[in-house]
Amino acid sequence: MKSRQSGFTLVEIAIVLVIIGLLLGGVLKGQELIFNSKVKATFNLSREMSAAINSYIDRYGQLPGDDTQAATRFPAANPLPVNGNGDGNIPYNGGCTNGTNTFEQCEALYELRLAGFISGSGLTSLRTPFGGQSELAGGGYVVANMGNTTALFFNNLGLTNKAASAIDTSFDDGLPTTGSFRCNTATYNLSTPDTNVGGNCVMSL
Repeated sequence: MKSRQSGFTLVEIAIVLVIIGLLLGGVLKGQELIFNSKVKATFNLSREMSAAINSYIDRYGQLPGDDTQAATRFPAANPLPVNGNGDGNIPYNGGCTNGTNTFEQCEALYELRLAGFISGSGLTSLRTPFGGQSELAGGGYVVANMGNTTALFFNNLGLTNKAASAIDTSFDDGLPTTGSFRCNTATYNLSTPDTNVGGNCVMSL
């Protein structure tokens, strides 16, 4: 008796390959949409912080973190805020990741929270849409030639070359050393897009 051989026809294989291609295309498109939403959310975070700072200044007449009357304004807070020196800028002296540093950039976030202008609690850093950490500081303390303009500081950990370039291109001039978004790097290394950007970045508020 003759044995019958079974297997897939060329049409069936072609259909399977088309389905796989559509699935891969959908996954890649979804990843692109998620990435773009994070880029926009990062910019929105800077605008929210700018609005919060301006609201604090309008209400209290001083810059958060630099506020010389912070302890008096929030007497029930625990821990009690540490008064700033009132020199009109927020220096950068180190990170706020452990929630115990009382540097002015950590106090700035704390006082904005106590005043109800941003969410969260304590002296801890903000979490960026890309998973890094962010604080407030005078831009010139982090990136050269930024002066004392208050800026949102992005730790390079969690901010890739691709992300930094996309933020800069979408909302500034696309160049890392000029404009309102700047990083401590001469160029965004897009040959390694998924590695962390070569220097810390700031966005002026």
